[in-house]
Amino acid sequence: MQRLEVLRVLLLSNEMGSHEEILQELARNGCVVTQATLSRDLNKLHAAKVLNGRGGYRYVLPENPLYRRTIHPEVVPQYLRNTGFTSISFSGNLAILHTRPGYAAGLASDIDSHKLSTVAGTLAGDDTILVIISEGTSRQDFTDELATIIPAVKSVVL
Repeated sequence: MQRLEVLRVLLLSNEMGSHEEILQELARNGCVVTQATLSRDLNKLHAAKVLNGRGGYRYVLPENPLYRRTIHPEVVPQYLRNTGFTSISFSGNLAILHTRPGYAAGLASDIDSHKLSTVAGTLAGDDTILVIISEGTSRQDFTDELATIIPAVKSVVL
């Protein structure tokens, strides 16, 4: 296995919060690298250091839910959970999300930055977001994935 693949597997299967921990695990797996090389490799993999929910940190890859800022709701203060989302409706492969005034652009940006596989794109106004659902995606699959960003969508979907 190449070094980047070893690093990817380690980050997906272990909770490591420091470069030293990662360097030790890499060495155990036959990849002795410098801290500078590790930093470059973490950047190539788009790894991020996030709170682990227990007062510590860990490195995660984009496919990890923590990377998408979806952590257990009991850890997130109420004011950070308010997405402004109010309702959703569908027409064909389009979803129309309604928000409180001023929230649509920020929420659409969050949806876009998460690069959901079920979303082809978004268009936002002041209080409405048009979401183009990817070809062949069911409404259920879309709402399941959207719920990683907007948990409230599960309680209002038709």
